[in-house]
Amino acid sequence: YYGSESVGMLVPKTKDGRVLFLLPWQGVLIAGTTDNKCEPEPKPASSEAEVQWILDSVSEHLGVRVRREDVLSAWAGVRPLPATDSSNTQNVVRDHVIF
Repeated sequence: YYGSESVGMLVPKTKDGRVLFLLPWQGVLIAGTTDNKCEPEPKPASSEAEVQWILDSVSEHLGVRVRREDVLSAWAGVRPLPATDSSNTQNVVRDHVIF
């Protein structure tokens, strides 16, 4: 009930510069973000702080309060990046080369 059943939404720059996306999927709304620095680990998981950031950002952009109890599940993934001197992952080239 927070979003459309057929149209997604992309906020290209939130308060901290990250992307926020909302995508309808099988009768629910998937909300997420990208480029949150983390250390590699075998089983990445979303922290409560990350979940709350997404809830707060969605609430701000939709103009409704999204509650923690509305969350059905949360997950995280790690996107490998090429080696770089940059500390800002947003500036890392996203093209891939297979050798």
